Amino acid sequence: MIRVAIDAMGGDLGPRIAFESALKVLQKYDDVDISIYYHDSFSSFIPHLHINAISCADFILQTDTVDRTLFRRKETTLYKSLKSLSQREVDVVITLGNTGVMVALSRFILGLVRPKLYPALIRELESSSFRCLVDLGANVHCQANMLEGFACLGSAYIESKSDLEAKVGLLNVGVESSKGSSVIREADQALSARLWPIYAGYAEGDEIFTGEKNVIVCDGMVGNAVLKASEGLLSFINKQLSTAHDKQIINALFSGGRHHGACLIGVNGNVVKGHGGSDEVALIGAIEYGIDVAKNNLCEKIAAKIKKEVV
Repeated sequence: MIRVAIDAMGGDLGPRIAFESALKVLQKYDDVDISIYYHDSFSSFIPHLHINAISCADFILQTDTVDRTLFRRKETTLYKSLKSLSQREVDVVITLGNTGVMVALSRFILGLVRPKLYPALIRELESSSFRCLVDLGANVHCQANMLEGFACLGSAYIESKSDLEAKVGLLNVGVESSKGSSVIREADQALSARLWPIYAGYAEGDEIFTGEKNVIVCDGMVGNAVLKASEGLLSFINKQLSTAHDKQIINALFSGGRHHGACLIGVNGNVVKGHGGSDEVALIGAIEYGIDVAKNNLCEKIAAKIKKEVV
C-alpha cells in the first residue's frame, strides 16, 4: 500500500481541489491510501470514507518568507505532512504551496542525503526521450559547487528510474569554452574532472528537449523560466490549433507519457511539488507522479547512488 499525504492548503484553488483529486485517484488505484492535511476553517468538508482527513490549526501562505519563526509553526499543514513523512507514516508528500518554504522545511524536517549537497527540484522533461531538468527553483543564487551537486542528483535520478546512463549537460549561452559566467565556467571545470557522472559539456537551449544529454543542469531561476516558457508555448500552440486531433498529436509529442509535478531530490524523503495554480487534472497528475516515485523507492535509491558515487 502506497501512503500519500497531500498538503491541501498550498494551491490557488483551495482545499476542495485536493479532496476532489484524491477521490478520483482512489477510484483508479486500489493500492493507495491518502491523507489530506487541511486547515480547520474548512471543516465543512465531509471526508470520504477512504480519505484520512487531518485538520490543522495553521497553514503556509504563498507570501510567507523563510525566517526563524517558520520552524516553530509546527501546526501548519505542510509541517505536519512532512513530519509524518519523516516518521515513515506516509511514503510521499504532495504540495502545491510556497516553494521556498517547502524546501526549507524539507531540509529541516527530513534532512539531507549528504551534507552540503543542496536539494533541488527536478522535472522529467516533456519529450519523447527520458530526460530531466534540474534545478527548477529550489535554489536561485547558485555557486559552482551547487551546480555540480545538481548534476550528481539529476544523474542519480535518471539512473535510479531507468537503465540509462546519465549524460550531463550544463546549460549555457554557447558551447565554446569562453562562454558563460565565471560560475558556469568553474562548474564546467569541476564536472570535467569527475569520473561520475559522465559530463558531456555545455548544452545550449535547443538541446533541452533532444540530443544525447539527458540531465540538463542550471540554476533555479533559469530552470524555472525555461519550464514556464515551455509550458506557456505548449498552451499557446494548443490554442492556435483548430482540431482536437491536432492537439492530441502535439500533446503526445511533448508529454511522452510523463506525469505532472517536480520532485525535490536531495532530502531524505519523497516530496513532490506541483504548480500553485494546478487544476484537478494537474493535481491528479502530481499525485500519480508521487505514487510512482514512492513505488520506485526513489529517495532511497538516489541516496544509495549518491553515497556510492560521490566522493
